[in-house]
Amino acid sequence: MVRVLAAVLTTVLIAASPAVAQTMRAVTATELQSILGEAGFATSVIEDAKTGAPVAQVQTAGGLQFWVRALDCGGTPKACATLMFFANFELGRSATAKDFEIVNRFNDSQVFGRAFVLPGRNLVGVDYVIELDGGVTMEHVASNIERWADVVNAFIGHFSDAQKTS
Repeated sequence: MVRVLAAVLTTVLIAASPAVAQTMRAVTATELQSILGEAGFATSVIEDAKTGAPVAQVQTAGGLQFWVRALDCGGTPKACATLMFFANFELGRSATAKDFEIVNRFNDSQVFGRAFVLPGRNLVGVDYVIELDGGVTMEHVASNIERWADVVNAFIGHFSDAQKTS
C-alpha cells in the first residue's frame, strides 16, 4: 500500500511540475534563419568573409532592413553564442554635432539598445545584443526579438522627433 501511494504521489508530482524548457547556448546559420523566419521576417543568411560567421539580412513587412551578425562562434558548422542586431539609417548629409547630441540623449534614456553615428558614412543606427551563452530558452530569444523591434521603433521616433525640433 505504501509503495502504491508513493508511486501515485510521484506520478502526481511529475505531472504537476513545470516542463523543462529546451535551452540553446549557440545558433548555427540554419537555426538563425529559422528563428528569424518564425518571428515573421524575410531573411537571407550569408557568411562573414573574414570569420565565416553567419550574418543575416532581414527585411520586415514594413520595409525596414536590418542585420543580425553572429559572434563568438566555434565548431563545425559554426554555432554562435552572441547575436548583434543592428539597423543603419542614411542621413542624406554629413553628420553634425546635433546628430551626436540626439544619439547621446537616446542612449541616456534607453535601457536596451545602443544608438550610434557613423560620420564617415553619413549614417546613424541602433544595435541590440542577445547573449545565448549559458543557455536561454526559445521564449527568451523570441521576447528579445520583440524587444529589438521596440528599440528600433523608439530610436526612429526619437531621432525623427528631435530632427523636427532642430
